[in-house]
Amino acid sequence: MSPQRLHDKYSTYILQPDRVPHDAKLIALMDGKGVRGSVFQILKHIPEQGEDLYTFLVDDRLVVEFEVPRTAEMATVGEFCSSPRDELGQGKSRIRLDQAMENARKLLNT
Repeated sequence: MSPQRLHDKYSTYILQPDRVPHDAKLIALMDGKGVRGSVFQILKHIPEQGEDLYTFLVDDRLVVEFEVPRTAEMATVGEFCSSPRDELGQGKSRIRLDQAMENARKLLNT
């Protein structure tokens, strides 16, 4: 397995609200729940039949999980929870989180 392939397996997507309207809506949903930050990264996105499930890292400190019903066109949030980053488990999820935290720290320091 090449190093590039391994890197892609654990990569995250950093939201770009100034360029992508969908990203701006996701940040607005989190802001409506009192979650504020400078760097938002998608750790996991699972599209399901009636909703989309998201897991985000906000800056380098908070993990946020919520579902967005597809019928509401991103106007409301279904289940919503936030937890300190240290509560995420092990394995692939933890590796992805650690890499995302490193990326966030680099962006926050620039």
